[in-house]
Amino acid sequence: MSTGIGIGIAGNVFQTRAGLASGGGATLLLDLYGANVKIAYSVRKLRTAYTGNCMRVRNDSTVELDIGFDASGNLDEPALLTHCGSGDGFVVKWYDQSGNGGNMEQGAGSVQPQIVSSGAVLKDNGKPVVTGTPAAGGSHMDLLTPKTDYLPSTGQYYFFSVCNTGVARAILYRENTRFQLIAQSGNTSTDTRNDPHYLANTYRRNGASYTPVNRGELYTTSVAQTLMTIDGSLDATISSFILGYGASQFSNWDMQEFIVYEGDKSSDESNIETAINGYYSIY
Repeated sequence: MSTGIGIGIAGNVFQTRAGLASGGGATLLLDLYGANVKIAYSVRKLRTAYTGNCMRVRNDSTVELDIGFDASGNLDEPALLTHCGSGDGFVVKWYDQSGNGGNMEQGAGSVQPQIVSSGAVLKDNGKPVVTGTPAAGGSHMDLLTPKTDYLPSTGQYYFFSVCNTGVARAILYRENTRFQLIAQSGNTSTDTRNDPHYLANTYRRNGASYTPVNRGELYTTSVAQTLMTIDGSLDATISSFILGYGASQFSNWDMQEFIVYEGDKSSDESNIETAINGYYSIY
């Protein structure tokens, strides 16, 4: 009978959730929704054909080590903790699983986001999280240049991010001085996306339409683990693409997954959100 139940809903949600929760021969997110994906970072394996590591981590002894995935396709926490011991761990490189090679990097130790604190993996809702730190200048990770190798066109892109505003001043991502989703505790500024550059963008939060009134609301509604979906635009004439970092010590959002597609993904948007939520159990 249990087999019959599994087969009966295999084409709907259960199979997707079961598959996305593990590696091995399971069907992973980008196996299902990989068309036009440009960059993809996560604390889990996203594509069956991906054979690389998850991230490169620096420990307190300034030793760097690539950390891969466990047998279930999740970040290899035992390997991570063996590397960091009772100390801290900071992300030097977050590997792109799209197959395009657009890794996020941060060589400056003072602004690297954190993944281990005092011998414990930092987590949000039970899953590891790359955590922004309120460093001088703000923690951030940068896409290797030239940006157009990975984000080649000016125009429409779709962004799916599992994240939270763990620090009181944070920016989701930016192109040079074009800031996307500025979250700031207690700030009433309505300039949440560095207007007028991103006026055409539309947002969804946890599978529903979302229009933040000001930076303070954006901060408070995203303190907990959040799936943020953006139908927005990029400018190929700008060479930089960065997670986090702006003026006045704005840091990157705490992040577990960040995926960017080129072009219109409205037909897949809801299915991608459902699949992501099936793994992280956000809402």
